[in-house]
Parts: sequence; C-alpha cells; structure tokens
Amino acid sequence: MTETLNRILKRDKPKAEIVESMTRQFFKNSSGDEAVISIKPNNMTRTQKQNALYWSIIEQIKTETGNTKDAIHVHCQSEFLETRVEEVAKQQRVVLKSTTSLSTKEMGIYLDEIIAWVENDLGLRLNLPDDWRELIG
Repeated sequence: MTETLNRILKRDKPKAEIVESMTRQFFKNSSGDEAVISIKPNNMTRTQKQNALYWSIIEQIKTETGNTKDAIHVHCQSEFLETRVEEVAKQQRVVLKSTTSLSTKEMGIYLDEIIAWVENDLGLRLNLPDDWRELIG
C-alpha cells in the first residue's frame, strides 16, 4: 500500500514546486501509474504545540491545587466547551466535547479562556513559553 502524502498549502505562498515535488515523491515510491490530487480546506484539529501547551497548563494547575490532571481536564471541558445532554440507557447524561476534535482556532480560544481563568480566578501565575500568544491566535 502506498502512503498518502499531505501538505498544507498557503494562499500567499508558492505552490507549483510543492505539488511537483510531492508528485515525484509519490511516483518514486509507488508502482502505480496514476495518482489523484485532492485539495480541501484545512480544518485541522489542534496542533501538537497547542496540545503540549494545554497539558503543561493542566500540569501547573495540578501542582498548585493538588487536583488530578483528569479532574482539571474534565473541569475545563465542562466549564469552557459546549456540552450536550444525551439519553443513554434511558438516563440523561452530560456529554463533554473532546479537546481532540477542536480546530486550531477553537483550541486557541479554549486555551485563552483557561489561561484567563487560572490567572484571574485561581490567582496563579503560569509559566508559559515565549510564543504562547502565537499558539492561541
């Protein structure tokens, strides 16, 4: 099976060389005579850097409050993400939105809300990386 090649293209950046390079790489590693090129909007979920920042913040809250990472994570989900109620086995259950399904923009908003909550409501000073503002948009 041939691997799928993916690449983010930006409106204001050159694209022809990228497409040509990916095409050459595909045919070099494939025995097939044809390939399909598909272009779609980038609706990527959170980035690895956003995820790392999130768990760093959760760890700092854990250290300062003594709560578990799971408890803090669930609290933040229920406090800052949309929830819905579903009936499961004839009982009403609150379903929390998973952070893994958030777009990069949504994750940025979520991180911003958590940082504000930690600093304003909990009164804690977070140790954030220099580029943290870029990660939240």
